[in-house]
Amino acid sequence: MIVEPFKPYHVHLLKAQGVQNAQLGEVSLVPDSWDSVPAGPALTARHKDRILICGGIVKHTERRGECWALVGADAGRHMLTLTRAVKRFIDVYPWRRLEATVEERFGAGCRWVELLGFTFESALPQYGLDGETHLRYTRLR
Repeated sequence: MIVEPFKPYHVHLLKAQGVQNAQLGEVSLVPDSWDSVPAGPALTARHKDRILICGGIVKHTERRGECWALVGADAGRHMLTLTRAVKRFIDVYPWRRLEATVEERFGAGCRWVELLGFTFESALPQYGLDGETHLRYTRLR
């Protein structure tokens, strides 16, 4: 597995999994939407010619950030390694509060953020592009 700095074109090479595939399709319809990703650290992990994950942290303040990730459909057998890498990535930065939202019906995503050390904070009704409920998770230090 190779980890490299995130580049916006990586998103166009990613075949996202499940719920994220639909979300990626909606966002990708906006021209150049990934060319203006908010500032913050971000990485891409790939195995051979397949992108496994793109993700990062949008910096809101010096101590607060919001995590984002797009996980590839081929990432399954690499999830243990990816989870360890993401935990290390998060721990490098001095965040006091990290936030992440996951679509409520995306159970695998909810379980993964909990494995990353996040805890459920609240439900966000009509938060998604189509009015779906998202769940907010936080990781405090």
